[in-house]
Amino acid sequence: MNETIINRETLNGTKWQIVADNYGAALYLNNFGKPGFHYSGYWFRTIEEAQAHLDAVDERCRAPKQEYKPVEIPADYYGVRGRYYGD
Repeated sequence: MNETIINRETLNGTKWQIVADNYGAALYLNNFGKPGFHYSGYWFRTIEEAQAHLDAVDERCRAPKQEYKPVEIPADYYGVRGRYYGD
């Protein structure tokens, strides 16, 4: 069987391995603190689709961080004034 292995690292520091054969391409990652690569749960039909997925991961890393602003919860949020979750 013809198997191709491509190593790549994304901008968030995760090391990936694309393992492709006649059936498709699977992504393996090395980010669990364990030695070796582990199946990530992603499988693609072609190497190009797997590369595009990792490119999308890099784009999310390049995107500016969202700024979260504090939100005030109204006193009658649960329908009764002063009642909170767990009361």
